[in-house]
Amino acid sequence: MTSSEPILVLDDVSVRYPASASGGSSGDPVAAVRGVSLTLARRGSLGLAGESGCGKSTLANAILRLLPAGTTIDGRIELGGDDVGAMNPGRLRAIRWTRAAIVFQGALHALNPVQRILDQVAEPMLIHDTVPSRAAAAERVRTLLEQVGLPGDRADAHPHQLSGGQRQRVLIAMALACEPDLLIADEPTTALDVMVQAQVLALLASLRAERNFSMIFITHDLSLLADVCDRLAVMYAGRVVEEGPSEQVLRAGHHPYTQALAAAFPIIGDPVSRLAPSGLPGDPPDPAALPTGCAFHPRCPMAVDRCAVEDPVLRVTGSERSAACLLVGERTS
Repeated sequence: MTSSEPILVLDDVSVRYPASASGGSSGDPVAAVRGVSLTLARRGSLGLAGESGCGKSTLANAILRLLPAGTTIDGRIELGGDDVGAMNPGRLRAIRWTRAAIVFQGALHALNPVQRILDQVAEPMLIHDTVPSRAAAAERVRTLLEQVGLPGDRADAHPHQLSGGQRQRVLIAMALACEPDLLIADEPTTALDVMVQAQVLALLASLRAERNFSMIFITHDLSLLADVCDRLAVMYAGRVVEEGPSEQVLRAGHHPYTQALAAAFPIIGDPVSRLAPSGLPGDPPDPAALPTGCAFHPRCPMAVDRCAVEDPVLRVTGSERSAACLLVGERTS
């Protein structure tokens, strides 16, 4: 792969869970992701935003086929030019950690409570033979911990002996242990207080600048994504409804759902934002019972009659921008 080729290409990707996995006992498979197409440039960063249940984590896990048995993935996923869907189990094991790695949301669930940090961070290096010996692995673990802002001697601790922010830093160190080309961060700061959250975000930004890896960052908070990502994709009901440069999408969203997400976060020091907070009524639709037409129309303050009938697709709405809304041209032209 040349440096000009994208690190990741998602082409019309759909993910369907068996009905039993989504709470039912029978029936048709449930589509959690529906026809997503995205491209991530080498050394680029992409943010995925949206409410819980919109398909963000499912899409991220599909990249490395980290999904339950019985899940169906349609479309094409290319990682570094290789078709992930065509890989056999051995090839998949070879690229996990080395080509792409994931920082999961819950550090306590991702870390083994009875193993030392040293053993857990060293494991992917030893499995993939990226170090010549266990002694070399131990030395690299301590170096990695120092790079993520932890003392090297924390390698001898167990997860319960670390704070939440420290455990999240351990997950980042583990994900970077084999120097992957792509780092997927799945809501890595959700459970942290705002001060630690800011520290972890700054850490990810500095590590990406230093190591030149590509990154996908997943969260519901648009403002966070604007700080750490070049581009932003907003998802709703399993689809991308808007995509473009992060600052532009945050400050001037074309899709009404993007506008609602951005407005849901108050601006510190702004009396209008404080006295008249904005929100979005209702809940995202059940993936097993999507409304007709545009899936967002039951909650959309701008919906018209045809929104309940016509299902919009992503289309160009500006320079390097796209949105899936029947009325977007009327509002952005």
